[in-house]
Amino acid sequence: MKIVLCPPVSDALCEQVRQTAPGAEVVTASMDDAPEVVGDADVIFGMYTEEIIRAAVKVRWIQTTSAGMDMLMEIPGVREGRFRLSNASGLHALQVAEHAWALTAALFRGLHVAIRNQLAREWKGAPIRDLYGATAGIVGFGGIGRRYAWLARGFDMRILAVDVQQSERPDFVDALWGTERLEELLSESDVVFIACPYTPQTERLIDARAFRIMKNSAFLVNTARGPIVDEAALVDALGSAEIAGAGLDVFETEPLPADSPLWEMENVIITTHSAGASSYRPQRTIDFFCENLKRFMAGEPLLNETDRNLGYPTLGRRVE
Repeated sequence: MKIVLCPPVSDALCEQVRQTAPGAEVVTASMDDAPEVVGDADVIFGMYTEEIIRAAVKVRWIQTTSAGMDMLMEIPGVREGRFRLSNASGLHALQVAEHAWALTAALFRGLHVAIRNQLAREWKGAPIRDLYGATAGIVGFGGIGRRYAWLARGFDMRILAVDVQQSERPDFVDALWGTERLEELLSESDVVFIACPYTPQTERLIDARAFRIMKNSAFLVNTARGPIVDEAALVDALGSAEIAGAGLDVFETEPLPADSPLWEMENVIITTHSAGASSYRPQRTIDFFCENLKRFMAGEPLLNETDRNLGYPTLGRRVE
């Protein structure tokens, strides 16, 4: 069996893979060089391009290091491929939820205004609101949404969530609904957190109508994918005070163009698609890959095996 790690990982992590699959040929390759070495590969770990998919004629399983599969599923040869495909759903939940929570707390406590005042050397007050007793509405209740809910409960917030896949409601969540109750969630929430996958069904899910339904005092936090939110409608809602503010890590176009009005808006906090960043990420993804590698070699079901029709793992396969 030949395993290609692309892009390369550290020697220690490469050795961990070798120990998991004794006797396997384990090689590393850059994204540019990978097409030259994947022709006889059985397994690919990491990321892939159209050129890699075209060259990997014998591949039986691909484990990606990305949770979001929107762009990866559109690469020719992926949806119709006969190889198994699994993603990293839930693996980055800790860091993404931490980042989303930092944006949430900063908006509620007015830190974005305080920082501007600091830079201007102005001793001014900032708008401050309590997290305690506020309602958090979570759109998408996978690993990231659950972790965010757990953090919100620590601040005694009321927690509502919607998800397309119905699972058992945890005790720390007040309500877990199907997506048919999204508008109810929007109308009751003081912060709306986007944590769902980007699919054709969720493209521009949060649009002008959604902003009209939300409270004028509500915040939007998005660490999922930019196109889930209609960005033009968001700019309008922020500019007209239809909503109070937004914490954004993802955008319709990335990098965010220099002429985007979002840069200048005082009620917006912008980060650069960095919510998933973590020094622990390489180890976590290799640990997960090795667990799935054991399952693959034993002929067992894979964790996070992606449903190609949905573009994400079904509930029974999804890591929370």
